[in-house]
Amino acid sequence: MSCMLAVDCGLTVCKAVIFSLDGRVIGAGTSKPPVLFPQPGWAERDPENLWQHACRAIKEALADSQLQAEDIACVCVTGQGNGIYGLDAKCRPVRNCILSTDTRALGTVETLKTEGTFEKAHFLTGNQIWAASPPVLMRWIKDHEPEVYARTRHICFVKDYIKYRLTGELNSDHTDVTGGALADTRQIAYRPEILAAYGISEIESTLPPLLNAWDIGGRITRTAAAAAGLAEGTPVAVGGMDLHMTALGCGCLAADQLSIIIGTWAINSLILQEPVFDPAVLFTTTYCIPHRWLLVDGSASSAANLDWFVEQFCAEEKQQAATLGISTFDVINAALADTDPTSSEILFHPFIYGSNVQPTARAGFYGLAGWHRRSDLLRAILEGVCFSHLSHVENLRARRAEREAFLAGGGKRSRIWVQMFCDVLATPITIPAADELGALGCAITAAVAAGHYPDHPTAVARMCAVADKIQPNAEANRVYLQKYRLYKMLRDAMRPAWDAMYHTFQSVKVESV
Repeated sequence: MSCMLAVDCGLTVCKAVIFSLDGRVIGAGTSKPPVLFPQPGWAERDPENLWQHACRAIKEALADSQLQAEDIACVCVTGQGNGIYGLDAKCRPVRNCILSTDTRALGTVETLKTEGTFEKAHFLTGNQIWAASPPVLMRWIKDHEPEVYARTRHICFVKDYIKYRLTGELNSDHTDVTGGALADTRQIAYRPEILAAYGISEIESTLPPLLNAWDIGGRITRTAAAAAGLAEGTPVAVGGMDLHMTALGCGCLAADQLSIIIGTWAINSLILQEPVFDPAVLFTTTYCIPHRWLLVDGSASSAANLDWFVEQFCAEEKQQAATLGISTFDVINAALADTDPTSSEILFHPFIYGSNVQPTARAGFYGLAGWHRRSDLLRAILEGVCFSHLSHVENLRARRAEREAFLAGGGKRSRIWVQMFCDVLATPITIPAADELGALGCAITAAVAAGHYPDHPTAVARMCAVADKIQPNAEANRVYLQKYRLYKMLRDAMRPAWDAMYHTFQSVKVESV
C-alpha cells in the first residue's frame, strides 16, 4: 500500500498524518513541543526537543494507521514560515530557534527603516520589514548576540531543520526563502544586494541550496529511521511553507482564488499568475506549484487570541466540556449559537501576539460595561478576528479581487464563526472536507514528488474534496460593516497611545536596571 506521510510543525503542535492516494486519512499523531518565553516578547523552541516531538508524532501516526514503515512511499514536511533556525559548521543549533510570533526585534525594525532598508530591499523581495523576518532576526543577532552570529554557518526554516534530521541533507525551497525576504521573488534566486540592505552580507554563504517544493530533497537515514520508526531510504520531498501547503490542501490552483487560514496567524493568500509587489501587504512569494505566486497579507491576529482567552478565563467552560466529553470550543459555540451581529456592543483588537497595524500595537476590549458577561467577550473576540482578516483581505482586494474563497484552520469547524467570516467578507466561502489541510497539501506534494501523479492538478482532483459552500447574509454584512468602521476608528485613535506605551515601558525597564 503506497501512502504519503505529512509532517506539519506548527506554532502550537507538531502533527504527522498519513494519507492514502485518494486523500483519506489513514493514521495521525500529534505532539506539543513547548514554546519558551525567556523574556517578554520572545518566543523560542529547543530544536532538539522539537525533533523528539516530531518523531513522537510520526510513531503515533504509524501506530494509528497499523501500516508498516515500508508502506510509506514518500514523506513531506511543512511548518510555519519566517523565524530563524541557525546551525553551526556541524549543523548543530547555535541557539534556540526563534519563532514567527517573536517580537524582540521591534527596535531593529525601527533602525532598519531609518537606514532605508525597506526601499532598498522591497523591489527585490516584495516583503515588508517586520520583527520575525529572517533577515531582521539575523541583524538582531548580529547586534545583540555577536558570538552566536559568528558561529552560524547555516540558516534554515523549521521544515528544513526537521528534513535535515530525517535525511542528513540541508536544503530549502522557493516558498520559504521568498516568503522570508531572503531571495529575489521575481527571479527566484539569491541576490547579495538583499543581505547588504540589512547589513548582514556576511551570512551569504549560510543560505540553504534552493529546490522546488515538489522535488525530492533527500532520503531517510538509518539514524532517522531508528528515531522516527520509518524505513531507511524512503524519499523525502523538499516541502514548503505551511500557508502554501494549506492553500494547496484546500484545492487552490487557479489565479484569483483566495485562501484564508484561521490559525495562530491571520493568513490571507491570493493566487497570482505573475508576481505583484505592493508595500501595503505583508509579502509576495512563489507558490508551491509551478508558475504561480501568492500575494499574502496577514499578522499574528487570528485564532490564537481565542486560545489565549479560553486558557486564561474559561475554566467554567473547560470543566463543562470535560464533564460532557466534548471540546471546550463546542461549549463556546453552543453558548453563542443564538447570538447575532447585534448581540455584542464590545469591540476587540486581536493583537495579543502582535499586529500589522504597527509594531507597538496591543490587544484591547472597548465598550465594556458592568452588565457584560464572558460570552459577550467571546463573541467580540470572534468578530475582532474576522475584522482583522477583513483588513488584510481589503489590502489584497486593492490589487485584485478574489474569484472565490476557501477557509482553513481550526476555526472552520465552528459553523457560527464560518458564517461570521462569510458575512463580514461578503463573499461565498468554500469549506474543504479535510481537517488537516496543511498536511494534505504536504501529501499532495509528496505524491507529485514520488511520481504517483504527473502534476498538481491531477493530484488535487484525486485528493481534495469539498464539505460545504456558505453564502453571505446581506443584512448581517450591513451591521458588521458598521462595527468594522468603529474597529478601524479605534485602531487609528490608539496608534499614538500604543507608541507611547511601548516607549514608556521600555524606558521604565532601562531605569530599573
